[in-house]
Amino acid sequence: MSLKLSAPLPCMRKSVSPNPGSGGGRWCAEVRAKGQGPGPSVASLCSDGRLRLLDPRDLCHPVNSVQCPVSSPSPDPELLRVTWAPCLDNCLAISGFDGTVLVYDVTSWDGLESQVEPLFTHRGHIFLEGNGIGTAPLVTTHTWHPRKPRTLLSAASDASVHVWDWVDLRASC
Repeated sequence: MSLKLSAPLPCMRKSVSPNPGSGGGRWCAEVRAKGQGPGPSVASLCSDGRLRLLDPRDLCHPVNSVQCPVSSPSPDPELLRVTWAPCLDNCLAISGFDGTVLVYDVTSWDGLESQVEPLFTHRGHIFLEGNGIGTAPLVTTHTWHPRKPRTLLSAASDASVHVWDWVDLRASC
């Protein structure tokens, strides 16, 4: 189940904006399906690249809070997307910042407010940049294949659709 939040939960309002006047950003979230592994089951993504893992019993205190390496805030927060992998415990993907989809293993995160690197970055939509449009396309959505663990589908603003597999060189998920 995916959620779009135009404002943070009331208990999160104090911690949303790191500096006064920054606006706090827009948020989206997804709840992991039951039986999809231990640990936090809610992933919440901010338009500035902050990603929080939450336990649904205490949504005011993140279990993990990390900063994803996004080059700039999402140009269209309505396109932000975070998804849990249905066939891989503890893996998720994010998109909506540029022409990439970033895949993460959340078990490698070591606490709050750390910088994290993705296991894999799909840059395929960026490579179509020479298509005459003039600007790199923006990934508009992505989803995991329901039965193939490392297969994702993504679509971009240039009307391209990609079906792709990724390789985890660490083989952690």
